[in-house]
Amino acid sequence: MWLFVNPVYLSIIYFQLSMKKRILLFLIAGFFSGIAAQNLQGVKIYINPGHGGYDSDDRNVVIAPYTSGDPNGFWESKSNLDKGFALRSLLQSAGATVLMSRTTNTTADDLPLSQIVASANQAGVEIML
Repeated sequence: MWLFVNPVYLSIIYFQLSMKKRILLFLIAGFFSGIAAQNLQGVKIYINPGHGGYDSDDRNVVIAPYTSGDPNGFWESKSNLDKGFALRSLLQSAGATVLMSRTTNTTADDLPLSQIVASANQAGVEIML
């Protein structure tokens, strides 16, 4: 899936960034363009999109029309999970075998980091993100 953005908006955003942020933007873009060109066949990668569940250690940002605590609003845990799925898709399209610490957004998915690391080690992954 590709995201197409109006070049006028990109130029406005680009010129509002400081030089350090511009350099960081180019490094990130270069990194992701390199991933798309790589063959990751046989590489095992473990993605940990962070804690799960709509509970007290999750951040809920109130954005109209949603109220605080509304599961349809913006939640850090849901956003991180969505990003994890997008990353998984990119890596799998490059041939990698990808495992994730969670694929749903429930409190039961909120595992201790020690358990997540043990799971990654048991799976024999080369990279954990």
